[in-house]
Amino acid sequence: MDSGEGAMTFFRYSFLLSILVILTGCGITQPIRPIEEGTAQVIASFGGPIIPFAGISIPIPYLNVGAIYGYRPNLTLYGNAHITALLYKDVGVDAGFSSRLIPEKGFRPEVTINGRAYFFWDAFRENTMRLYPTGTLTGSYMIGDRSLWYFGVDNLYQFTTSELFLAPFVGYGFPLGESTMMQMESKWMAMNHDTRHGIFEGVASVAGKGNIGIFVGLQYEIK
Repeated sequence: MDSGEGAMTFFRYSFLLSILVILTGCGITQPIRPIEEGTAQVIASFGGPIIPFAGISIPIPYLNVGAIYGYRPNLTLYGNAHITALLYKDVGVDAGFSSRLIPEKGFRPEVTINGRAYFFWDAFRENTMRLYPTGTLTGSYMIGDRSLWYFGVDNLYQFTTSELFLAPFVGYGFPLGESTMMQMESKWMAMNHDTRHGIFEGVASVAGKGNIGIFVGLQYEIK
């Protein structure tokens, strides 16, 4: 395969797989725990489901950038712009909130609820709009002063087909500096849907269901 054919294959897979990302949770740019009231962070997420490319398997390079704001002591607001979607002439944004349900105590993890809505619009052809509501439950444990081990599940609903897409995940967040945090996360995307056929066939599915995604996230606190 020459470089031109490889590039075309890559972008064809990226386009089709970005659809799966849209349907099962685009990235990891949501707060694991609510942040302090009045504080703000710039956030970014890179990665996605694993795809075949040039004889190897790699995570799709799906990029989000956004911000998190501590609106109240137990209410954090956030939003993202979907940069990769824009490359394919789709405007993609999401916005949501995070709130603590149960604080961490002993062996009990802190439990957080996130509510988010994804909006996508084919702005250049103006013939498609999609809204995807999503709810996420996350459990987390503090490791030391600033690191977090966390786990949970995304629940995304698609109106057009009346389907629910489940995506369990597990991850680890740790400091890179005084103001910067990094997240590493793996997600079983669309774990309740058969992906044994089509472009996802044989690629990082579990018992023929869903597709494994790998993500890296960064958070920078604005001071």
